[in-house]
Amino acid sequence: MKTARTPRPKSSRKPKPKPRRRREPRIRAIVAAAELVFLEKGFDIGSLDDVARRANASKATIYAHFGNKLGLFREIIRDKIAAVAQPLDHATADKENVRVVLRQFGTAFITTLLSPVALKFYRLMVSQGTQFPELAQTWFANGPRIAIGSLAAFLKDRTKAGELDIENPELAAEFFLMSLRGVVHLRALTGLAKPPFDKDVSVRIAGSVDMFMRAYGLPKNKDRS
Repeated sequence: MKTARTPRPKSSRKPKPKPRRRREPRIRAIVAAAELVFLEKGFDIGSLDDVARRANASKATIYAHFGNKLGLFREIIRDKIAAVAQPLDHATADKENVRVVLRQFGTAFITTLLSPVALKFYRLMVSQGTQFPELAQTWFANGPRIAIGSLAAFLKDRTKAGELDIENPELAAEFFLMSLRGVVHLRALTGLAKPPFDKDVSVRIAGSVDMFMRAYGLPKNKDRS
C-alpha cells in the first residue's frame, strides 16, 4: 500500500523578478521613435505611420510586437518604471539595509520624475488624459501603480523580517513616494524651477527617508546609518 506523501512546506521567500528580455535593435528603435512622436505631436495626432517613418520600420512590425498605439505607449511607461524599480529588484533582507534601499529607490524615482521626458509625459497626461481615458488608465497601471506596488512588496518583506512596523505597506509606499515628489515636482512642471535639481533632490531624499524611518522603523533601525 502506498503511503501519502507529506506536502513540502511552501517557501516564504518570493522568487526573484525575472530580468526584462533584451530587445533587438529594431524594437528599441521603434519604442524610442514612438516616445519622440508622442511628445512632439501628442497621443491623439501622433500616428503609427509617424512612428514607422521615424524608426525606419514597417507598421506590420509595430502591430506584431505592440498591437496598437496604446501598446507602444504602455511599453514606453514600463521602460521608465523598470529603471526606477531596479534598486528594489536587487535588495535582499540579508544584503542591504532599509535606509540604503530607500535612498537608492528614492534617488531613481525623483531623478526620473524630474527628467525632461518624464515632465513632458506628465503634461501630456494632464492635457489628454480626460480626452482618452484608456490612455490615462494605461499610464497609471503601468507607471504609478507598478512603482507603488514594487515598493509596497519590499516594505512588506522587510516588515516580515522584523525591520519595519507597517500595517498597510501600500499606503506607506504612497506616503513615501508623495513625500519625495513634493513641491519641487510641481515647480518643475510649471516651469518655475529649472534643472539641475541636484540640491533639491538630495535634501528631499534625506528628509523623506528620515521621516519614513521615524514613522515605521523599529527602534534598532530608526537611527541614521
